[in-house]
Amino acid sequence: MRLMWLVPVALTFGACRPDDTDGSGGDQGFTFDHAVQITSPTGGEAVSSEFTVTYTVGADVKDWNFQLDGEAAQVVSDDRDSYTAVLQASHTGRQELKLVGTDRQGAELSSYSHRIIVSDEEDWLGFTSPSDGEMVYNPVQFAVSASDSVDRIEVYADEWLLGEADSQGLLSYTFTGLGYARTIEAVGYVGDEEVARDSISVTVDPGTEPLVSEFNDLVVDILESYPTDGSYDYYWPSNSDWLGHPNDIYYLGQLYSRGDDANRSFCVGLTFEVFMRAFDEADRMTGGDGSLNGLSILDLDDFRTLWFIVNLYGDENVDALEDYGLGEQVTNLNDARPGDIVQFWRNSGSGHNNIFVDWIRNNNGDITGLTYWSTQGSTDGIGYNDEYFGSSGSTIDPSYVFIARPYMPADWLPWN
Repeated sequence: MRLMWLVPVALTFGACRPDDTDGSGGDQGFTFDHAVQITSPTGGEAVSSEFTVTYTVGADVKDWNFQLDGEAAQVVSDDRDSYTAVLQASHTGRQELKLVGTDRQGAELSSYSHRIIVSDEEDWLGFTSPSDGEMVYNPVQFAVSASDSVDRIEVYADEWLLGEADSQGLLSYTFTGLGYARTIEAVGYVGDEEVARDSISVTVDPGTEPLVSEFNDLVVDILESYPTDGSYDYYWPSNSDWLGHPNDIYYLGQLYSRGDDANRSFCVGLTFEVFMRAFDEADRMTGGDGSLNGLSILDLDDFRTLWFIVNLYGDENVDALEDYGLGEQVTNLNDARPGDIVQFWRNSGSGHNNIFVDWIRNNNGDITGLTYWSTQGSTDGIGYNDEYFGSSGSTIDPSYVFIARPYMPADWLPWN
């Protein structure tokens, strides 16, 4: 599901693209001529066996096809003028709906996919996160989408009750047994009667043990220096080579990227600027030579390309730091610290790049969302914002939250 398509360095399809239902400022529409997108149903949504799909295709896409769970979908109708298709599913249950766009020769240009639940029953449920067969990390965030008729959802691991999902279909659990596959079941009840069931297999991995880094403190100090009064506005242009940061960025004694005269930014451009400013301060503190672990200007271009997220559902914020020996992934949510770099993706397919501030927890202490700093329409540009995990719509998909921690120069590793 995660590998989708390569895009120009300046903009990515979804890394900063807001969702029109999340208060971020409205959907910015379609960006790339080679891209395809399913606009309805959204991830985690339930549909009947025969259901309607609305979608968008870029100008370079000459043909397209639909798939369900990796097989060609039965297409009842496809009105290509209105970009509306009716599909017939061969079976019910949780499935991956995928749209593939091709060129004139039939070569794939791009694809877009997410999980839906097919059911003709009044009472239904299905896991929307994690995916079946996925490797996960503690604490594991289970998300179950269910019909309004379901009163209660119990979640089991190898027939052992983990607990009940909350009203949003979420359950967080920390496993002690690691490294082997577990069968996870969700059981839905109306009253005391079982009405629906779904199961997946997951393996809980020990994950990383990230260092506590002073670089986080530098990042926090810098982000707190930006005004949050709307004077540093959010801006997401279509088809532009603008790099989305408000201030000039210098590297190796020369101007690397010019800032915006109107102090505007989009998410990855802003977090990249903050990272580079924090590096400048770390370099000064440690008596460095101005080099980011030996990166040349061309190497920094490659690093920035990753930072800007090159794939839908991508975690290249992690790859950028790990590939160049500058930091590592934070896999356990409880290890996250203010100043970590986060890329998350919503069930709707939109995403956001930001700097972690804190977790939002319920009365039981379970993580249900996060507070972050970035630039977005809902805060009139640079500011602090809250978003929540969920199983459908514009909520955050718990499977697609990627946390990266930059390190100080003394902790950098060699890279090739």
